[in-house]
Amino acid sequence: MDAELRAGWARADISPPLGIHMGGYWGRSSGATAILDRLEAKALVVSDKDSSVVLLVLDIVALAAADVQIIRDRITAATGISPQAVMVCCTHTHAGPLTLAFRGMGEMDCAYMGSLRDAAVQAASAAAGTQEPATLRYVQTPVQIGHNRRDPRGPVSTVLQAFEVVTERAAAVVFSHACHPVVLGPSNHGISAEFPGAAVRRLEADGVSFAMFVNGACADVNPRLAQGEAEQVTELGHELADAVLVAIDTEGVRICAGGLAHRRKIVSLPLIHSPPRAHLIAEILALKGRAMVKRLVGGGNYWDQLVPQAQRQWAKEALNQTGAHERTTTPFEIQTLRIGSLVLLGMEGEIFVRYQLDHEGTSVLQPTILCGFANGCIGYVPTADEYVRGGYEVDVAYKVYPSTRMIAPESEGIIRRTIAEMISSLQRDEERESP
Repeated sequence: MDAELRAGWARADISPPLGIHMGGYWGRSSGATAILDRLEAKALVVSDKDSSVVLLVLDIVALAAADVQIIRDRITAATGISPQAVMVCCTHTHAGPLTLAFRGMGEMDCAYMGSLRDAAVQAASAAAGTQEPATLRYVQTPVQIGHNRRDPRGPVSTVLQAFEVVTERAAAVVFSHACHPVVLGPSNHGISAEFPGAAVRRLEADGVSFAMFVNGACADVNPRLAQGEAEQVTELGHELADAVLVAIDTEGVRICAGGLAHRRKIVSLPLIHSPPRAHLIAEILALKGRAMVKRLVGGGNYWDQLVPQAQRQWAKEALNQTGAHERTTTPFEIQTLRIGSLVLLGMEGEIFVRYQLDHEGTSVLQPTILCGFANGCIGYVPTADEYVRGGYEVDVAYKVYPSTRMIAPESEGIIRRTIAEMISSLQRDEERESP
């Protein structure tokens, strides 16, 4: 084993109680009624003689940046690892509990959120305490389980990326592909890690000691099977797992033990302008009328009222933020973790797949894995050319998220420039460290 790198991994159960409100969809008729498969927090810690980095993945739909910061700070208190070196990702399963304050999906369970944070810290602390000398290698292989949901001929990821971590006693694999975990639709009321969980279970049943899925830039990518059947969850999960097994059976590329590094930058993304006040006032009145009709017809059913209430809530918040109170930007975190020649690029939101394709095409000698839903989730992050197409992701989804307005098309240039600067900085560090 290469004595310059050490690695350890661990997991903790984060399955919620029955009855909890679920995230991911409008229109559910109850809280969770079953646990179809368990949810987990998984952590990988890699260290060299000078520093450590942490990759933490949670089987949930999303987290707020404030919750991520709490988790980071507590991991630092428990392990001494810098909070800047901790990346917290979500798999984005739409069959999990409500863990971000989406409008129209019910109420977040404060007790569960506390236990979720506890489990995340527990997994990272345990991983840090089990480190052993390790070697790492990067592998990739063709696979495609999704399609572009906005354009049948649009871009989609056709590659599975992974890196294997091998110690004397065991081997772990971290694998990534870009696809929404939405096989189980809004009529599903069972808790599930979706196809990422099925892939992990298949790999660990086939002898992989520890498997961790990191979702990529899947904002505009849905699975090709999405009729709400458990068998389809299994089929897609096994297809991904089989691709991982093919990939790790190849020679791959050794991840040189050229040191660890991390960067974290918060940029300000411009927001679209608020609608005119008169338009918002008219919308509030119209929604109030619709809500009254729905109450009369539905007998005041709690679940029936969630969506109209959410629509009115957005319009009122948007009205309150017009004029002198209007915000012009929103913060957006971009993070890079470098493990030798490998870069993990974390972005805070539902990232359109074209961002990922730009990095999948780079040399495997300096691989970059884009990690979506990392360190928070501001909502959808399109490329500038997608705004003229409109659609749910551009025109509607920001009203579901805690925000009140969509980021503007100019955001793409800011994001791309920042990524280029951060990766160039990491590469300069790597060149200085090389003998």
